[in-house]
Amino acid sequence: MLIYSLIPARGGSKSVPNKNIRLLRGKPLIAHSIEISLKCPSIQRTFVSTDSEQIAEVAKSAGAEVPFLRPSELAQDDTRDLPVFKHFLEWLEQNRVPLPDAIFQFRPTSPSRSISKIEEAVELLKKHPEADSVRGVIAPEQNPYKMWTISANGFMHPLLSIPGVPEPFNEPRQSLPKVYWQIGYLDLIRTQTIINKNSLTGTCVLPLKIDNEDSIDIDNEFSFRLAEFLLENRGGDC
Repeated sequence: MLIYSLIPARGGSKSVPNKNIRLLRGKPLIAHSIEISLKCPSIQRTFVSTDSEQIAEVAKSAGAEVPFLRPSELAQDDTRDLPVFKHFLEWLEQNRVPLPDAIFQFRPTSPSRSISKIEEAVELLKKHPEADSVRGVIAPEQNPYKMWTISANGFMHPLLSIPGVPEPFNEPRQSLPKVYWQIGYLDLIRTQTIINKNSLTGTCVLPLKIDNEDSIDIDNEFSFRLAEFLLENRGGDC
């Protein structure tokens, strides 16, 4: 199976300025994702998609391929992942680079991955030819069956319901359906899912269960400092 990884890293982060190249344990944040990708036996090539020349130079220094700069219209605050991946596939085709069978998405904001978990995702996809993708998930701290919405009149309404259970929000947590929270640890998507289903997930999605303590997702200053603390206390490289 031919597999590439794509690390999307736009410039212009507002919550944490220069987040993708800010030093985390002595190296740029994006370098953590690049280095683990380069170490994985199942990944043949590691690419970075960015609109920033500065990020591109840092990524190249870390060993990634950055053969293009992403158009600015695909690097806005509200830009979704799908057009970024479609742009990448179009570049591959235009430059006669063989299309992979599947693509990993490694978000720079999740710097703590293991080779064994990445390889486990590959084996999952190989084992299930009907699957469109594999997505990293964890057990959430809060159960959505105990969540509410507030209507315009100020009254609350349960977010979710369970057939035959009149008040799931009053049920013990242990009796509620088990749920999972998607994280940025990894996504592994078949290329044909992107092309034929116009989706980064498809309809048949396999879970890759990640231990909560291994899940780090940086989206603000507090979580960046928390990541530094957790990785420092864990010891070794991340």
